[in-house]
Amino acid sequence: MSIKINKLEIENVKRVKAVKIEPTASGLTIVGGKNNQGKTSVLDSIAWALGGDRFKPSKSQREGSVIPPTLSI
Repeated sequence: MSIKINKLEIENVKRVKAVKIEPTASGLTIVGGKNNQGKTSVLDSIAWALGGDRFKPSKSQREGSVIPPTLSI
């Protein structure tokens, strides 16, 4: 089974305040950055969105946020 993500929107998940990713036609998207900038949070969000609450990260809400986390794929 393969899945293609056409658009990903994440808000208030772990270290991510907000991010929107729309992959290019070639299908390759690189998520990069320095330490503690949210790369793993993006990957955890994808797993959560595709796998359901079974893959929900512990402490899924961004620290300091009063708005609950939202995911859209």
